[in-house]
Amino acid sequence: MGLNRVFLLVIGLVLVNLIVVAKGDDHDPDLVVKRVKGKKVCTQGWECKVFSPYCCNQTISDIFQVYQFEDLFSKRNTPVAHAVGFWDYQSFIIASTNFQHLGFGTTGGKLMQMKEIAAFLGHVGSKTSCGYGVATGGPLAWGLCYNREMSPMQSYCDDYYKLTYPCAPGAEYYGRGALPIYWNYNYGAAGDALKVDLLNHPEYIEQNATLAFQAAMWRWITPIKKNQPSAHDVFVGNWKPTKNDTLSKRVPGFGATMNLLYGESVCGQGDIDAMNNIVSHYQYYLDLLGIGREEAGPHDVLTCAEQLPFNPVKPAETQSSS
Repeated sequence: MGLNRVFLLVIGLVLVNLIVVAKGDDHDPDLVVKRVKGKKVCTQGWECKVFSPYCCNQTISDIFQVYQFEDLFSKRNTPVAHAVGFWDYQSFIIASTNFQHLGFGTTGGKLMQMKEIAAFLGHVGSKTSCGYGVATGGPLAWGLCYNREMSPMQSYCDDYYKLTYPCAPGAEYYGRGALPIYWNYNYGAAGDALKVDLLNHPEYIEQNATLAFQAAMWRWITPIKKNQPSAHDVFVGNWKPTKNDTLSKRVPGFGATMNLLYGESVCGQGDIDAMNNIVSHYQYYLDLLGIGREEAGPHDVLTCAEQLPFNPVKPAETQSSS
């Protein structure tokens, strides 16, 4: 009898720690939990569909709903907007299912989750706004007004990448999307990641809102260079600054997301309009979502006004021209 009890106990521990799958209760009917090497991982139906610790948290649609999306982008379908009928909540949520298991909008507790959604959409809103040409509702109410660059001055084909991402005949790689993509090499890299032929068909981004959001989320959660954090990492606290980062005044927070995404075009130049516009959208969205802009943090966390860029361009240009 003693041996039987020991045997049953061992079997029970194996089941609990390795392969036990517990279906959710009445509050989370789609939640499936298991333990892998002692760590809790979950899936949640169609929205968070790969076993991950992040899928044990609330999903994006649990905490961010249709009416909130409509509040943030209240002017996007007005007649003077340039992408009427294109952007919608459903496309945003469907796009996010590729990234929620990686922590996008699912890292930390509800406050951090909501702050990341506001931060990501703050970038999106500022980069797709037509608020400065129209006044109704204020300039911050016009995010997702565009889905493409309206008057491109060039085709954005860089022959330096002709061996890896050669420009397709007739293709134009002007800005498209929620975080606009420019240049053949960026379309090629995004296409590789999303398994869509964007190099030959960059127009797909302006034809499919889900794909446009996916490309933006991929850029947000993916490091631009090896050994660097992603915008997601620096925002949610996954990144620990090095001594060089500290000397360069780079700290975790919203400011560092601008540094990674735009570099010295907006950072390290003081409180310039280009940076303040992005910051203002983030703060506005925090207010609309009921979080409050005070949660954005102090000036050195919220902005990149004094930060040196992660990926400087000017020193190399200056050196080559001297």
